[in-house]
Amino acid sequence: MMNKKVIYLDSHASTPVDQDVLSVMLPYFTEHYGNGNHKAGWKTNSAVENARFQVSNLIGAKPSEITFTSGATEAINIALFGLLKSNASKRNHIITQKTEHPAILQSVNEIRRLGYKVTILDVDTVGRINTEDLKQAATEQTLVVVIMLANNEIGTVQPIKQIGEISKSVGAKFFCDITQGLGWYQLNMNTNYIDMASISAHKIYGPRGVGALFVRKKANIKLKPILFGGGQEKGIRPSTINTPAIVGFGKTCDILNSESNRIFGHIKMLRDRMENQLFSSIEGIKLNGCPENRHPGNLNISIPTISGEVLKGKLPNVMFSTTSACSSTSTKPSRVIKAIQANDLVLKNSFRIGIGKYNTIEEIDYVANKIIDLVKEK
Repeated sequence: MMNKKVIYLDSHASTPVDQDVLSVMLPYFTEHYGNGNHKAGWKTNSAVENARFQVSNLIGAKPSEITFTSGATEAINIALFGLLKSNASKRNHIITQKTEHPAILQSVNEIRRLGYKVTILDVDTVGRINTEDLKQAATEQTLVVVIMLANNEIGTVQPIKQIGEISKSVGAKFFCDITQGLGWYQLNMNTNYIDMASISAHKIYGPRGVGALFVRKKANIKLKPILFGGGQEKGIRPSTINTPAIVGFGKTCDILNSESNRIFGHIKMLRDRMENQLFSSIEGIKLNGCPENRHPGNLNISIPTISGEVLKGKLPNVMFSTTSACSSTSTKPSRVIKAIQANDLVLKNSFRIGIGKYNTIEEIDYVANKIIDLVKEK
């Protein structure tokens, strides 16, 4: 039976919509679709504001600090380019790091083209920045430090509290893509000194095409819009809002807020189970990323005698990634694995398992045993 069943192990790329999330979304497609200053519009507006509370409650923020977007990529662009447009200071320096998401790095490349100085920090062999490097790079000319919470390929978690403290010490803002950390990482935006953050719903069992931008009120950030139209979302993100998706986003945050220990305890147990089986049976296997500071569902590994691409061909019913989903159309080796100073063999053979809440022990054991058997055949 397992040979025919599709086993999805790519939850860092996207997740299925939770049935409870879908059920609260459906009425906003067919029953509560009003959009205007009347009773039908008030109903949808009320649902959106409830979702805004649910999202803010998950990350220790205020509802007024949440702006809904089409996803994390849009939130990143609104935040960074909106900050640049409103920048009346002489600060002309941006800091980021090599293993950021392409949405950050491509934005930073454009920021450099606009005349800003850019520092891209190296990471160590497990994918973490050295905070001493950040201290040396950050000056009174630094406008914003842009470093993600958890890496989407290797799962490595950055020391965000220290990053926030260093940013604050020179008067710079701290922008953090927290998309891969929602639910399992105990986030409180004020205590972590995060000034702005991007979020996407489809990584946490919510719908695609919806996310949010967090802007901390006490940070006194006045973003100028980069999109123009109606006055929705206080003019920061003008467009008719996607009410069903926003309602679903709110519900998935509400579920995580109440059930995260159970959900991510299950995910981590499965990840550790697979890791233990593979590492106890395969000689020369290597973990890519940080063994301690890591996403609980992430297992990025390389096996010296077989590549991830070959495994993918041998396991057609198992869905996993040999590169970031956001760059899966590229045949180039992973820049993240390259950044952690991996050799050519590791670079070629690496693959990513992303375990989710719907995976089972039976699935994990089946995949682990299949990989072990394929390695023995080589």
